[in-house]
Amino acid sequence: MRIIIYLLLLGAIPGIFPTSTMAGADNPSVKSVVEQTIAAAGGEENLLKIFRFHERVLITATPTPLIAGETKGNRTSVVEVGGRWWIGTNKRNKDKVRILCWAWSLRILLDDKSKVEVIPDIVVDNKPVYGLRVTGSIETPIDLFFDKESRQIKAIDYTDTRHLLSNWKKTAQGSVYPAHVAGYRFTDRDLKTITKSQWYQTDILKLTPLEELPVELR
Repeated sequence: MRIIIYLLLLGAIPGIFPTSTMAGADNPSVKSVVEQTIAAAGGEENLLKIFRFHERVLITATPTPLIAGETKGNRTSVVEVGGRWWIGTNKRNKDKVRILCWAWSLRILLDDKSKVEVIPDIVVDNKPVYGLRVTGSIETPIDLFFDKESRQIKAIDYTDTRHLLSNWKKTAQGSVYPAHVAGYRFTDRDLKTITKSQWYQTDILKLTPLEELPVELR
């Protein structure tokens, strides 16, 4: 009897503990979830890696929709996913936005240093979503939540904010991206409760994948 209890505590008897307590690429269950999620986004070859995008960024509690045909933005950036970010030709050193972009590109799930763990489902916009937590490649854990049917990323919980992603679009090259992101501060991170009002929103007006960094940024 003592041997059985000892094996249970070690998790040596399969099927006893849920896969959500297990983490890492060596776990077949986690690996399968990651592979299906990447496949739903068009496969690794279609994940954004280097791109230029033009966006409208607003710090506002009031959601502000785009006017049909609106092209006026306040920032044009070039992003090397998982690495550097430039606004114009000025290097941006804010880690939060770089990591957020790395997360919604899904390339963070494939990084050699990333440790991926299945976490409990939550509800986003009245729909149940499944979650993946990434550690190892970043200092602060980041949680990604996906629609159970489409496997499209719907929300990202990172530090003090939940970022809701919507209005997904596809480039001519086949890469997908969220044209609208709104951030909501947590009122209680452990309980996953957020403020009723957003604190920022960003709308991507144009996004173009690049084969390599522009000459002026190399």
